[in-house]
Amino acid sequence: MNIAIIGAGCGGHAIAGFLASKGNKVNLYNRSLERVRLLLNNKEIELIGEVQSKGKLNLVTTDISEAINGTELIMVVTTATGHYDIATALAPHLRKGQIIVLNPGRTFGILEFMNALLEGGLDADVTVAEANTLIYATRTIRPGLSDIKGIKKSVSVSVIPNHRTSHVISKLNESYPQFYAVENFLKTSLGNIGAVFHPTITLLNKERIKKKEAFDFYKDGATREVVDYMEQVDSERRNIARKFGVEVQSIREWLCERYSLPDTNLFDALHNNPFYSGLVAPTTFDMRYLTEDIPTGLVPFSELGKSVDVDTSYTDELINKASNELKVDFRSKGRNLYRLGLHANTIFEDLKAVSKLEKITEYKTAAR
Repeated sequence: MNIAIIGAGCGGHAIAGFLASKGNKVNLYNRSLERVRLLLNNKEIELIGEVQSKGKLNLVTTDISEAINGTELIMVVTTATGHYDIATALAPHLRKGQIIVLNPGRTFGILEFMNALLEGGLDADVTVAEANTLIYATRTIRPGLSDIKGIKKSVSVSVIPNHRTSHVISKLNESYPQFYAVENFLKTSLGNIGAVFHPTITLLNKERIKKKEAFDFYKDGATREVVDYMEQVDSERRNIARKFGVEVQSIREWLCERYSLPDTNLFDALHNNPFYSGLVAPTTFDMRYLTEDIPTGLVPFSELGKSVDVDTSYTDELINKASNELKVDFRSKGRNLYRLGLHANTIFEDLKAVSKLEKITEYKTAAR
């Protein structure tokens, strides 16, 4: 396939290298030149760790229209806070039949992305999908060299318009058999467990982070008390999903399945996951565990919960703690109902209408 990778961070680097190694014609885009400067001439990405291969890129560019020109699949691999800007930039350049996959969408990334596409002037009949999580646990050692530390056994994907799901999955499965379809975006969005893990461990280890203490994020940070709190946040997330008729895995179930761990309690699963070993805790709050996971994960959880009278007090406490620490109003800047084109009084009708779309452009009248 002709594929565009949007974002040259750790995930984008790894996905671009892997897809190129499989014989696909891969274009890699990054907004800033600095991150891809060393790839402009050589254009080769080597993968080490769980994957041993090399891939030669077709194009490396900072021009998004050039990156997607002639491609059939567009893999967006940026932080979720960048989805709105990426969609706005893509909108005038998209062509009929192109498939856009958010890797991952976090919570309701697919809705925010569609809003931005329409506001950016989209008139092409395209398909938007969101993956529940990033397929790799990976680090970029240097431009052109990615260390794949872990590969998830399975990654769920939802698609709008829904009737194109099998087509999208068949395209993804050509290189990634781990991708599988779920019935709708509520399943992938409310299955966002990163929003439960990351902010809880970070904020409940506040004093250690303020002191810039070096500690293992999961093994040292996920104490019994922290894990107990995490399970309360997770319970709120699952209660919201049930209110909308969706069953999602607990964070314990998700962790054991994705990383092929023995079925055990959450504390042991976190501490015994080899892929989490050695991941050092942040020394600042100004990083994606809060700046991404709060506005694109916990805020939409809370907003959705309030619209259907589900208690979200543990979730809300984390949002408030993060807002206070970073002096940012995450609730107003995050994925609230307004930004998602939803309304509290008609939330069930809105989401049902979106799930029945035949074309993305119908979203203008379906839920907004």
